[in-house]
Amino acid sequence: MKFENNNKEIIKKITNRSLKSNKTRNIFVVIAIVLTTFMLACVFTLGISFNKNYQLMNLRDAGSTANTYLNNPTEKQISQIKDLNITDSIGKEITVGNVNSNKLKNNDSKIYLEYIDKEAWEKQISPAVGDIKGNYPDKENEIMLSQSVIDLLKLKDIKPGDKVILNCNINKKTESIEFVVSGTYTDYSMEKRNDIDKLSYVSNKFVKKHNLSLEKNGILTIDIKDSKKENAENILKSGVDLNKNQSFVTLYEQSNSEENAKITSLAIVVIVSFFMILSGYLLIYNILYIAITKDIQFYGMLKTIGASPKQIKKIVKGQGLRLSLIGIPIGIILAVIVSFLIVPSVLEGFSAGTYYADMLPTKAHFTPVVFIGTILFSLLTVWISCIKPAKIASKISPTEALNYTGKKSKKQKKDRKSTNGGKLYKMAWYNVFRDKKRALLVFLSLFVGIITYLSVNTFTSSLGLENYLREYYPHDFEIVDLNSKSSDKLDKNIDEIKNIEGVTSVNAVKFDRLKMDFNKNVIMPALENSYKLYGDPDTYKQNLNKYIQKIEKNPSKLETATAFIDKDTIEKINKAEGGKIDTKSFNEGKLILVDNFFYDNNKNYDFSDEKLTFRNNKNEKIISANIQLLSSNKDIVKFIEDNEVGVPCIYMSESLINKFKNDKMTLLATIDCKKEYSKIIKKKLEDTKYSTYVNAKIDGAENFTQSKIMMNVVGGGVSLIFIFIGLLNFINVMVTNVSTRLRELAIMESVGMTKKQIKKMLTFEGLYYALITLCMIFTLGIGIIYIIAMLTANLADYAKFIFPTSQLIFLVIIIILVCTIAPGIVYKYSSNKSVIERLREINN
Repeated sequence: MKFENNNKEIIKKITNRSLKSNKTRNIFVVIAIVLTTFMLACVFTLGISFNKNYQLMNLRDAGSTANTYLNNPTEKQISQIKDLNITDSIGKEITVGNVNSNKLKNNDSKIYLEYIDKEAWEKQISPAVGDIKGNYPDKENEIMLSQSVIDLLKLKDIKPGDKVILNCNINKKTESIEFVVSGTYTDYSMEKRNDIDKLSYVSNKFVKKHNLSLEKNGILTIDIKDSKKENAENILKSGVDLNKNQSFVTLYEQSNSEENAKITSLAIVVIVSFFMILSGYLLIYNILYIAITKDIQFYGMLKTIGASPKQIKKIVKGQGLRLSLIGIPIGIILAVIVSFLIVPSVLEGFSAGTYYADMLPTKAHFTPVVFIGTILFSLLTVWISCIKPAKIASKISPTEALNYTGKKSKKQKKDRKSTNGGKLYKMAWYNVFRDKKRALLVFLSLFVGIITYLSVNTFTSSLGLENYLREYYPHDFEIVDLNSKSSDKLDKNIDEIKNIEGVTSVNAVKFDRLKMDFNKNVIMPALENSYKLYGDPDTYKQNLNKYIQKIEKNPSKLETATAFIDKDTIEKINKAEGGKIDTKSFNEGKLILVDNFFYDNNKNYDFSDEKLTFRNNKNEKIISANIQLLSSNKDIVKFIEDNEVGVPCIYMSESLINKFKNDKMTLLATIDCKKEYSKIIKKKLEDTKYSTYVNAKIDGAENFTQSKIMMNVVGGGVSLIFIFIGLLNFINVMVTNVSTRLRELAIMESVGMTKKQIKKMLTFEGLYYALITLCMIFTLGIGIIYIIAMLTANLADYAKFIFPTSQLIFLVIIIILVCTIAPGIVYKYSSNKSVIERLREINN
């Protein structure tokens, strides 16, 4: 009976001494562990940070966590809603009045005074706003101002404790009230939109003073639990007794986009993490495998003095785990430092210059999940890497250790016969696959490192500056004039801008909101399709019927955003449409174009016999024109205002402007110029004489470039690490390959094979490794690259798939060179001694 010796202290001593005797090996293993840990921690941090910041961005855009609203609620209804247990919070909101100021005359926005209770402020509004200074109003004369209100009223440097006098319309009476500013905050969604009303908050005491109540003047703001959203509408309808003029309004739109972003970012993190773990595993495994094959006689001798397989496994695995105690902390510390510096810049790069630029936070989130996950994955990687080397060392017998070649003995295969000796390229092919597991290891080593390099490069290249500018800045400048009231002033401004030195072209689009008669044949298909797509499947027909009844009862409720475009712009649209537009009829005002966004693209609509009729706001001007539905989704004209869901936007010619000249119009002008004049022209355009808003390409390029530099540093650094790991893995495998075959190669040389022939055979082996790896890259690898590109496009709408052609060509050359040169160099340094000396050395 065999008894296992319980020599724990001896095992520890042997493990420690083995570590001390393999310092070079230890350095490489620690570097591999540091790289694996560092990259995993960085990827986890970036993924978690993106998810949390993206959720906050959507919340800021929505302006509140509330997603369901009920007008004029009673106490009984509030109690019924609470009893349903489907809400995270229920807030109360009362509209008190609005601010009347001369500073608002030239602006579409209004400033409303509102009261919200403690639950609405703390659980619904506070999470969606930022830069909160001070407190919510408590005293009767206190007010809380948003930054957008402060900007509209031009209250510079105002802060909590300051006093402000406002003319307020309350209960149809105007009075001048002196308020004390209790606090200020940034309202991201309202600040971004010029046409949306702004809010200022007052206290409950102020509401009571003016005899206002929730039931008569208020709205219930409800945050439905995520798990209950699907059935919430039916539950509310059946569980709450509503009055005739009451209805629940639900807004769940942001939930889908958040979920898609979560899934996409999680998929990218999982894919990249898988490559990192596999690369780390292969590198650590190769280094330990080489060490085991070199020390195989040592483990054989341990067997002779009574060491059990279990104890030998402990020695090998103990070395790996001790090295982990050094490598993992270093990797995490480096990841924290780098993430703190890099993650904010990477996140900024996703939104730089876009509508969401100020809404997306750039904070790096370091959570226990990141550290625990990284440590566990790194330990798992090291543990798995040690299993096979430990198994080899534990099973080897002293006799086998003397003749170990790393290859399992197999049944003798059929003799290979040749009339002119063994051909080197055939021998090399046989040697590559003599140990299929080892061959697979080499292919995976190279494939994972290289495909990760190409994937990271594809990701960063897809977020290129050119793509970004092409998507968001098709022109050097865009200016918007929100204050002009007549076409004459707009035209004069355009003429002056054309005469500015350096300007090469100016295209102007004028916008208006026009009343539109309800043509059922034209409008109904868009309404039906949009309500079906964007509405609740169970109630969209009911909601659509309500909307149609509303506009039939009051036709003036049907309005549409209309763009009046010049001859150059219609030519661009016609080009996108494949020349199908009768531009002559359009320019003469006989034809108008209907945007196809709300229509079903799978259906063919024939509106050739239809007309649409439009009126100005005072019903003084009426026009009718033939219509044509656009087929292209390309946004040649960027509409400033949105329509109600299902109501299409309209394009008209400049010749129709005079018929609506009494209406207020908005101007969007796109300006192109010579590059060297950009800064000078920007300064002139910022003069309020021409515009109230200037969007400059040079600003967008500068902001994006700063973020892109950091993204390139991150992407380039990760790419270099991965390609380094891939090539190091191959070199390690070739060292292992030659080291375990020294006896075999020495015997070949002793029977007449020259060193030159052996080097040639090894070179063929390396070339086969390279060619097979390249075949994997050009098949499976390209599919992976394409998936990465599609995932990137889901994260950033300006991303364009750019195949890394130059990088791939460069890598092909590097792979072939390294794979063909490395085996010969390894053999050269392994065969410095004579054949007899090498045979004696091996046999001893």
